[in-house]
Amino acid sequence: MSREFYESYGLDYELTLSSPLATQSLVLNLIVIELNQYEDMFGPFMRMEVVINDSMGLLDKFPLVGDETLTFKYKNPNGANFNQIYLVYKVSGRQGIKDRAQVYTLHAISQPGHTNSLESVYAPFIEKKPHEIVETVFKNYMFDLQKIDINAPIGGGKRLKIPEVTDNPYTVVATGQNPLKLINQVTKEARSTKYPNPSTYVFYESSDSFYFTPLPWFYEQEIKYEFFLSVPKEEEQMIEGKGAFPARSIANIKFLDSFDNIDQAHRGVYYNEVNVIDPILKRFKVHPLKKPDKKKFQFDYKKNWDELKHLPNSGKKFVSEQGPLGKTKKAYSSHRRLLLSQIEEDNENYPVDSSAYFKEMQPIKSGDQLNAPRKRESFLAKSVHELNNLNTNVIEITTPGIPEIFVGNLIKIKVPQPTQIDDETNKFLFLYGQEATFLITAIRLNYVTSADTYTTVLSCSKESLGIEPKGKKFDNDQGTS
Repeated sequence: MSREFYESYGLDYELTLSSPLATQSLVLNLIVIELNQYEDMFGPFMRMEVVINDSMGLLDKFPLVGDETLTFKYKNPNGANFNQIYLVYKVSGRQGIKDRAQVYTLHAISQPGHTNSLESVYAPFIEKKPHEIVETVFKNYMFDLQKIDINAPIGGGKRLKIPEVTDNPYTVVATGQNPLKLINQVTKEARSTKYPNPSTYVFYESSDSFYFTPLPWFYEQEIKYEFFLSVPKEEEQMIEGKGAFPARSIANIKFLDSFDNIDQAHRGVYYNEVNVIDPILKRFKVHPLKKPDKKKFQFDYKKNWDELKHLPNSGKKFVSEQGPLGKTKKAYSSHRRLLLSQIEEDNENYPVDSSAYFKEMQPIKSGDQLNAPRKRESFLAKSVHELNNLNTNVIEITTPGIPEIFVGNLIKIKVPQPTQIDDETNKFLFLYGQEATFLITAIRLNYVTSADTYTTVLSCSKESLGIEPKGKKFDNDQGTS
């Protein structure tokens, strides 16, 4: 039986609160005013907020002290089952609305996210590939694989997916940082085997799994859904299974971030370089770099744009080459990325016996040498651009609920060309044309009890324009006198 993909009603869910301090678990459905579930590619852990209308003294009788577990089971009618488990960490906005009734919000985070705040990593990782380090930290410090049920609903048995492995050896000694901080440190210098230039890895939790993969991998995936700003007339586009992929209507479209050239300039989106501080050999390689090094270790928006991978229906620069940002030639201090470590120079290999390097640092022992020196990778400057550039233009669309859509999916947004269009639609057409492909970087599942409405809010990012922007005359243009 086909299922229509534009209905905003019908979320079938069960929200259960349990605690070792309580006498029994409690299903909260009847006292929920609104619930929101968040997942974000740059989060990186899933979170949940539940607004409660409490007339039964839940805060005191349960009681709510931070030891509670929220189990959220949900699905669309005839859809796949999902199961997310959260730990409550905060209660906010508590206020009385009438006698013996109060409203407040429960804040919860996924189990691995909660565990991350309590764990510390003390371990050496010598000459390991970054994805191996991330996998080890995830298994040993974030998630108990022994408790995973492979037959559980989606989300109940999450594992770490690594679609693209890394190939560069990496050395780090964890000195007590939490697991996520260590993963983020490793992620910055992870180099993909398939996408070495650049290799901008992200680590995050989605509603189906955890992911550790580079951004270019997402750009080459299949488009999962099509969205229309207005409901199309052709019925076959609205029914699952009658087309290349499911289609849904858009209830609302909003531009969150258009551009901030000053902020992006300081982040190094248009020009940046990677410098080296080597405390072992007491060397500091700083701007200006020599000419051969400029090509490898500097990113120039004007010169290096075409070397990067782009989303489909994209490839037009956000900034014109004729403007001041396009013509910049100096990598200011805020554009520099400093790596603090014992790092090899370009084409330099430290000898097995490094005594010659330390002849002025007597006494030394025979056989002293640098252990596992790292190399300044040429992809790092491009990674700085790619990661920050993805957030230059972000739009938010609201669509009827879709539990089966995940962060990291590619979607296509189509906008018709009516005779009268509002400002947001006009802006979309101006930047992207009538259709464009976006990467979903954040999702908010929203359910409002009073209206029985279930919607999905998608933050959609794009790293380039769909068409070349060109000026047009105003309708009321009377010319100049």
